Amino acid sequence: MEIIFKRALRTLGITLGGLIAWSGLLQAQGDVQMCVSKALLTYLECAGEGAGTAALAQKQAGVKAVDLIGQWVSAGAPETEMFEYTSSDNDQHTATFKDDILPLFTKDGVWFEGARSCASCHFANSENAYHEMDLTSYAGIMKGGDVLTKPPGVPLFGQDEIGATNYDWGHSKLKARLRNNRMPPNWPEDLTETNRDGPCVIVDSAGVTVQGSDGEKKHKYGCELNTVGLIGAWVDAGAPELKSFAYGGSQLTFNDVLPVFTKPNMWFNGSAPCSSCHFANSEVSYHEMDLSSYAGIMKGGDVLSKPPGVPLFGQSKIGASDYDWGHSKMRARLRNNRMPNGATFDITEENRDGPLVFRGRRLK
Repeated sequence: MEIIFKRALRTLGITLGGLIAWSGLLQAQGDVQMCVSKALLTYLECAGEGAGTAALAQKQAGVKAVDLIGQWVSAGAPETEMFEYTSSDNDQHTATFKDDILPLFTKDGVWFEGARSCASCHFANSENAYHEMDLTSYAGIMKGGDVLTKPPGVPLFGQDEIGATNYDWGHSKLKARLRNNRMPPNWPEDLTETNRDGPCVIVDSAGVTVQGSDGEKKHKYGCELNTVGLIGAWVDAGAPELKSFAYGGSQLTFNDVLPVFTKPNMWFNGSAPCSSCHFANSEVSYHEMDLSSYAGIMKGGDVLSKPPGVPLFGQSKIGASDYDWGHSKMRARLRNNRMPNGATFDITEENRDGPLVFRGRRLK
């Protein structure tokens, strides 16, 4: 017990002998130990309160990881200068790339418990790093991805080109990868990305057949003709309801597209229809979205909370025909594997913007 007291007092900057000398009125060792006990308890209570206060302060300054990166990008993606961010409690705080942004890419366990760091897969501008991408440094991050196959690289922050500073976080490829839960739910993770564009389709005079959708054969992936490509061709043709459009050397109609959203097993074995979760423009339907009909699809999502709705195909607004499949929210949901890989799917989307973080650490 006396050893514990001595250690505690050393932490306080007091020796046991000094305390005894100072406390001349105390005669008995028992009285001294009682006094030391009170000092120890006072110290521990103070330390506990300090730790609790610090934890509370950190939580108040915490911000969702994706939002923090977005605010850094919106500030011009500075390397050394501080930038301001708004915390989850709507207060203003300052941060830096080195202390607050880089650790989100280089530390294990930041995005969820057990998560590998982004840099464990994206560690160099070389062929043996996924997407030839280096997320270990500022210079590497700013070079973007696919630097060898698509030189000088593909920007991560919505810029027109590598080196440009017209950042657009809303159209950022990094944001899409971090934030978009892969749809449909429970899509098997494939780090090689062979399944990113959905299963292969057969196109002939009879229409479109998704390989594996009959449940008799396995789904096949990595083909030139695929489900995401089918939807994209329809959108690029102006998303017609009745007129035909070309894909795979055949003339198709919207009737060839709709089953992709309304039938089971269309994306992988056991996949539920998209319309099983998105079935009406009502509060009980996820994102107040109806993917069961042409009219419902064209109304987009969040039609009640963000009227008249959020376009699915890259249009500037609901009802507009300036379709942009490359910036389509639906394409992003269907095609973007959630990064880091292994993130738990949460249909409530509470984890879409990543965890609450502070100074490069995940707050629990």
